[in-house]
Amino acid sequence: MSGQSWKPFKLVLAFGLLAFAVQCKHADYARQIGADPVAAGETVVLAAEPSSVVLGTAAAVSKLPKSVDPKDLDEKERQILADLLGEQFDPCGKTRSFMDALRAEDCPMAVKLAARLVDWLGPQGLSKQQAVQALLREIERLNTVVTIDTKGAPMRGPADAKVTIVEFSDFECPYCRRVTAPLEKLRAHYNILLFYKFYPLKHSHPNAVGAARAAWAAHQQGKFWEMHDVLFANQSALDWPSVQNYAKKMGLDSKKFAADVQSEAAQAAVDADEKSGELALVDGTPTFYVNGRKGESLVQVQDMVREALAGLGLPLPQALAGADISESATSGSQAGASDRPSPASAIKPLQAPVK
Repeated sequence: MSGQSWKPFKLVLAFGLLAFAVQCKHADYARQIGADPVAAGETVVLAAEPSSVVLGTAAAVSKLPKSVDPKDLDEKERQILADLLGEQFDPCGKTRSFMDALRAEDCPMAVKLAARLVDWLGPQGLSKQQAVQALLREIERLNTVVTIDTKGAPMRGPADAKVTIVEFSDFECPYCRRVTAPLEKLRAHYNILLFYKFYPLKHSHPNAVGAARAAWAAHQQGKFWEMHDVLFANQSALDWPSVQNYAKKMGLDSKKFAADVQSEAAQAAVDADEKSGELALVDGTPTFYVNGRKGESLVQVQDMVREALAGLGLPLPQALAGADISESATSGSQAGASDRPSPASAIKPLQAPVK
């Protein structure tokens, strides 16, 4: 019995067209947005100008709140910032401009987003169209709360935690591997609950579905996280014989493990997580949800965790430094692993065990 992804039966690929648009991603806006959308022939809709204040020149940005500091922007970037703040609507939903919202000082989201606009236009070097795209994406992210079914999902942390992170991940995604150690550091630092959801990108990662089923099978014997760590640490060796060996070394019942990997229940669990991710609008891996709100980097996740804890009146420890939660902050079994997965052509397709 053989076939791609250890499949002893035909896989049903739901939402197939959507899957081809979803990628293993590096969570920064410059990379997510890519080429200038106008140059690529895409349509970017700018909001009509609702402001009673005509900005006219970049000098208008000198009246921004202190937390929004454009001093490092050049004259062209300052002009773009002024244009955007005049053209875009109040992110809190009132019928006024973004600039009017900043001056009214009653929309905290506006201050946060204006600071990010400065970063996108300056250090990240986004064009005006790219900045608009990033802004609209961020407003949607901050204003959207989704409900994700976590029943039966692998979890780490206190079950009664008021703040939870749900991670959608792919064992063959290099960026997923690189966030595992810093994500656990963040989870432990804030003593919150983490759920893992399978989101294998089968169109680009030939071993991802088989690895997800193997992790689910290990979960049935209470060793999901051990398998999770081993699979990420050995990302270039996710063929069936290798995974069987990992299971043997961690003391799993080999016969039960093999049967569970091949079971319809394993595939159903993976499919259910994929459907859950599609409903939550996952557009790449890794993607995180903090109490239902989407985060695309661990820096965003930490900000959201701190906001959630503060909103609940819970103790707030000192924030982790950016270096501690960056994708390069690997440790333990993750250290020294390859930054990129092996090309598909170099990976032997996963084979189901022969009975």
